[in-house]
Amino acid sequence: MKVSTGAEFLDRVFNGGYDTDVVTTIFGPSGSGKTNLCLISAVKVAEQGKKVVFIDTEGGICVERIRQISKDYEGVLKKIVFFNPFNFVEQQEVFETLKEMVNEEVGMIVVDSISMLYRLELGKGEGVYDVNVALGRQIAHLVEIARRRKIPVLVTNQVYSDFDNKDKVKMVGGDLLKYGSKCLIELINLVNSRGLVLRKHRSLPEGLNVKFKIVSEGIEEV
Repeated sequence: MKVSTGAEFLDRVFNGGYDTDVVTTIFGPSGSGKTNLCLISAVKVAEQGKKVVFIDTEGGICVERIRQISKDYEGVLKKIVFFNPFNFVEQQEVFETLKEMVNEEVGMIVVDSISMLYRLELGKGEGVYDVNVALGRQIAHLVEIARRRKIPVLVTNQVYSDFDNKDKVKMVGGDLLKYGSKCLIELINLVNSRGLVLRKHRSLPEGLNVKFKIVSEGIEEV
């Protein structure tokens, strides 16, 4: 089973869309389109009558953007349940309630992003081990929900420069996110467009890539 990405050209790239029983992590620098990819798919799911749980840790979701993407934005907004944790402890509390919250009416979970509050917590310089354990537990919750409920979980993640190779970036959270995600999608800022590169997938070749640009109605292939 697949769930539409919300863009026809991406559905073709992914042979129908996102897998329904795995965690898909979309990572890349600021402004590369991570939130837009999540929003267009979430809107598609909502338009089809399913609920979407959207955990927004960055406070970056704009209602006006949903209005641009969907002709039925009022109906879509009624189908999206937003959570806005302000710190890592609140993020943990949201994740712990997800399993009881998700039922057959929910068609997708989005976490945008999983790393911002994590990085802020690490920045305090206290209990690094405990923070990493908590992040691992959150990812485990998402994996279990995806597998049991057969719904896609989209997670966005931030990046930082590779100290040994300035031309590459690494995901925040490193192996925790890599092992928990069956699909890894990297977004890259290009001149006048964005690049999408498939870094991990259970059935598609790694390195698969496409260029796109963000437009008022969503995204379109370049």
